[in-house]
Amino acid sequence: MKKRERLELIKKIVLENDIETQNELVGLLKKEGLQATQATISRDINEVGIIKVPASNGRYVYGLSKGTGRKETSVPKPEESSIKSISEPAVGLENYLHIDVVPGTSYLLKRFLLQQFKGLIFSLIADDDSLLLIAKSPKDSASIRREINSWMN
Repeated sequence: MKKRERLELIKKIVLENDIETQNELVGLLKKEGLQATQATISRDINEVGIIKVPASNGRYVYGLSKGTGRKETSVPKPEESSIKSISEPAVGLENYLHIDVVPGTSYLLKRFLLQQFKGLIFSLIADDDSLLLIAKSPKDSASIRREINSWMN
């Protein structure tokens, strides 16, 4: 199966099923006759724009980000509920921001932040439920923190 076909199959499966883990997705793909590793699926998830979205039962399931034909479940936007908290500046670490986010939304938020604050960010590291942003200066960090805080209010 070609990559494009695999990505389309992943989109279809995500739209039709409530999937909480990548391993569940790998299992559903296997049922469709596609053998793929969790690492491959993880890369595909990022490429397709799949993120975790709140489900009606209070858990988080995979859904598609804006503009990709996602489920009816609303996708948290950066200015809404995907950001849970942002660290206060610490002495000696004024350029650093630690941002806690809803699991599964960090990679989409990372792309958004890099675009929104281009030129102000030295580095941005994301894992499943948090980001570590290193701004180029304390002034840039303060500006980014203010903007992110305005999204949470």
